[in-house]
Amino acid sequence: MQLKTLNQNELDSFVAAQPNSQLLQSYNWSQFQKLTGHQAWNFGVFENDKLIASVSLISHQLPLNKGYLYCPRGPVFDESLADDKKGEALKIILGKARDLTIQTKQSEEIFFRLEPIFEFTNSKIAPSEVEGPKIIKSTPIQPKDTLLLNLDEPVEKLLSNMHQKTRYNIKVAQKHNIKIKQSDDFNKVWPVFQKTSQRDKFSLHPKKYYLKMLKTVPEIKLFCAFKDNAIIAGNLVSAFGDTVTYLHGASDYNYRNLMAPNLLQWEVIKQAKDQSFKYYDFHGVAPDDDKNHPWYGITRFKKGFGGNVKNYPGTFDFIYESGWYKIYKVFRKLNRLRR
Repeated sequence: MQLKTLNQNELDSFVAAQPNSQLLQSYNWSQFQKLTGHQAWNFGVFENDKLIASVSLISHQLPLNKGYLYCPRGPVFDESLADDKKGEALKIILGKARDLTIQTKQSEEIFFRLEPIFEFTNSKIAPSEVEGPKIIKSTPIQPKDTLLLNLDEPVEKLLSNMHQKTRYNIKVAQKHNIKIKQSDDFNKVWPVFQKTSQRDKFSLHPKKYYLKMLKTVPEIKLFCAFKDNAIIAGNLVSAFGDTVTYLHGASDYNYRNLMAPNLLQWEVIKQAKDQSFKYYDFHGVAPDDDKNHPWYGITRFKKGFGGNVKNYPGTFDFIYESGWYKIYKVFRKLNRLRR
């Protein structure tokens, strides 16, 4: 097996061909990361000239000329690959990625953070079996649990699988003549995102981050709900491979009785189905319906549409420099305590 740099067509063709395709492992997402100040690389594992795995890496800067490599929702493996081959490919990635990034690095990486989409133990590559630095479980960056809706079902079946209250709310929005449209003007919906962030106590990136994302990543679109000429809800949605993913959403609390978010989700789901996508990914739910989890409310909303929970293995740090990693963990803990 050999690790090589991939071009856009090689990477996207491979990642998009795997079930529940991962936008965060696509070429355009890596290019967007470069525009936000990170370095990014796209590699593939080849066996007998056949691409069997891919990995899109993002470098995050730390103080003192240190940094770490981050692989969101990856690496990605050929779905037909046997578990032992996945293990071999992952060892190649873990062992060689740092060497390849050294050629263009601006900092010294002290660990490699990955969020695999398959179980380590199922693939016979438990941390103790990986040669070299140890792997430890870390705090998730991407949601560990998500909700996937299979779009192969007929529209009538999708409706019948919904919670009764969700179907009712969709009808309420339709009765109030809420219109759903794709929009190219994020500036107009930005105040709704800001108010939702303050109301629901979650952080937003600066507005310029989303504007740059929409410009750089054509797979991401903005859909809005209108009452007359007013935008009362908005969703950022990606479409890549076989999956449409609900990334971010916001709604105007003053229009809460019109149930626009319900109709907005439903119209985007129907469009995804019409365009022959296989999955609608609601992107993040509270684990085990934990009522104390900050996502509990949005989880109830999402589960009203049906679907099945998908559990990812979590986030793992493959440590290159044990001493520096311990220092990193101490400072991370101190920063969290100051918030």
